[in-house]
Amino acid sequence: MQTKEYDIIIIGGGSAGLGALGMAQGNGWNPLLIDKAEAHIGGDCLNFGCVPSKALIHLAKSFHGAKKAQQFGLEVNGKADMKKILAYVHDKQAVIRAHESADYIRSQGVDLKIGVASFLDDKTLQVGEEHFTSDRIIVATGSRPRHIPFKGIDQVKVFTNENLFYEMETLPDRLLVVGGGAIGCEMAQVFQRFGSQVTLVNRGSRILGKEREDYSEVLTQQFEKEGINVLNNTNLLEFTDSNTALIENKESGKTSLEFDAVLIAIGRVLNLEDLELEKGGIELTERGRPLLDDYLRSTNKRVYFSGDAAGMYQFSHGAEMHTRLLRHNFQSNFDKKHDAKYLSWVTFTQPEIATFGRTEEYLKENGIEYWRQDQDFSKDDRAIVDEYTYGKITLFLTPKTFWNKERKILGGSIIAPNAGELMQELTLAMEAELPIQQIYNKIYAYPVASRINQQTVMGVINYDKEN
Repeated sequence: MQTKEYDIIIIGGGSAGLGALGMAQGNGWNPLLIDKAEAHIGGDCLNFGCVPSKALIHLAKSFHGAKKAQQFGLEVNGKADMKKILAYVHDKQAVIRAHESADYIRSQGVDLKIGVASFLDDKTLQVGEEHFTSDRIIVATGSRPRHIPFKGIDQVKVFTNENLFYEMETLPDRLLVVGGGAIGCEMAQVFQRFGSQVTLVNRGSRILGKEREDYSEVLTQQFEKEGINVLNNTNLLEFTDSNTALIENKESGKTSLEFDAVLIAIGRVLNLEDLELEKGGIELTERGRPLLDDYLRSTNKRVYFSGDAAGMYQFSHGAEMHTRLLRHNFQSNFDKKHDAKYLSWVTFTQPEIATFGRTEEYLKENGIEYWRQDQDFSKDDRAIVDEYTYGKITLFLTPKTFWNKERKILGGSIIAPNAGELMQELTLAMEAELPIQQIYNKIYAYPVASRINQQTVMGVINYDKEN
């Protein structure tokens, strides 16, 4: 059988795969893109994740604003029409899909093969009956929702992020959300605002366990104000019938919980099982993740991993960071190592939680000296008029020394409406290693929300002047 040769083969047409494809085209290479289904082009972000979820969040904010306006005389009633909601979501997806589709990729003169790819040897892949080879292969197969076969789940109306945006045509009166991570929290708030009564069951001691504990508490308080029933330290045991779950709280014990639909959001699983990695000489860790070096190369130095499939973090912009690293290393004689010290992420609840750079845990574990500055929003004028004085910002800064009196940003977190936007100038200052005096000296238009950044560094500089 004839084997077709390419300059590079990319497995997966999601954020990481399409980024790699753009890199290959920019280098003038002859690439092959493989994906298991045309409908999956665009990946989780476009089809099942970032895009549809943020469209829902946008609409949910409108619902919430209308309900809040009732105290000022506006009359509001009714619940969300999910068919109209989903039509809006699909319309927005279609706009983006115009340049993230199989037809568009083919129109660019790129070879696209639809089917399941598997390794035959260290440089050869099989798709159906066809064979393809390259000295460069990028695995960008993404991830999928983690599934646990709870007893009785077959009789329950169950949603994950893969079917939620296509099959929930009726708003459930009572929605059970299982999982206190980003997806679970975002969707719990969305559907509470749409008109469901939401119960969030979280096995951890607090929601968003990867974020600061005080930030989780602030978000929990906001959720409870909106009517979401948050059950921490609680496990889902089984479904006793189509509308009843048996749950167990560490303190209060077992109880039954009634619902009309369930959203499962308990983590992600890497899409690696179809690849027959062992035939490609690719080893996995004990946790089932690819064993990679500092350059995203597997134990087969021809094969690189990017995006979720690399098993590091699951963000679309993480895939973008991988693409930029690979682009540099493919073009340069001086390879850069993968380094996530500037990585940022946002949970798009209201308020948002944004985290960037090095966390306090990382700084302590690596013995890095730092100064921590906490700032609340209680005296911020914009927060006062916009009703988010509960907000907080935490910055980690370099220590002031005899030799270096200019502090610089190492990382930080913000909880506030639009925290993801508020952190952008801070992340730029961090990556550019700008002294915080640059923020201190800046003139901000009054009363923009980002003045809180200046207020935070002002506290540090005033302290330094006095000590």
